[in-house]
Amino acid sequence: MRRPVNIASRHELEIVMTRRYRMKLRAERKADTRGRIVAAAAHLHRTLGPDRTTISDIARLAGVERPTVLRHFPDRLSLAMACLLPGLEQDPPPDPAAWKLVADPAARLSRALTEIYPHYRRNRVLLSSIADETNDEFAPIRQAGRPRRDDAHRVLAEGWSVPESGHPRLLLAIGHAFSFWAWVSLADLGLADDEAAALMVDMVRGVVRGLQPRR
Repeated sequence: MRRPVNIASRHELEIVMTRRYRMKLRAERKADTRGRIVAAAAHLHRTLGPDRTTISDIARLAGVERPTVLRHFPDRLSLAMACLLPGLEQDPPPDPAAWKLVADPAARLSRALTEIYPHYRRNRVLLSSIADETNDEFAPIRQAGRPRRDDAHRVLAEGWSVPESGHPRLLLAIGHAFSFWAWVSLADLGLADDEAAALMVDMVRGVVRGLQPRR
């Protein structure tokens, strides 16, 4: 004998399946919208800079309304943080671990600077806003990057012939050579990246000579 079909149960199942399908579509559309907003913001951050990029600019490029951008990202910091990871994946900064393989400290510093300076040049517009210490809005991004920067400084400070008392000054010299703003000052004078790197290596060598005990 054929069992009767429970029409009510089948109807409830159809309602549940329809609801799940609609929720899936809604989630996919939301993810697509968010992705377009992040892509638009990342492009504008690299071409105009975060400080000069407006929410309206992002909305126009992403093909959405301004309130839509604000629903996904209520402030510029959350938007900048969302853009940072894709940007680093596209153009990652050099890895300090590779510099450890260079035994000579001057050669190690030279390699580091000739790798990091072109990265600064390619990302100058973006970094000019993020690295600006007077810009409190992006302070969390700078704070997040400090451990990697400090690790790079420690790697580059190894192997120099200086007394223990001179180590803090050596770190200051290396930190200056490695800084984005030091590169900016030299680039604005017209120096190519390799020329700027060579000049900064000479500067650190001079500091090291000044720290060595006089005979």
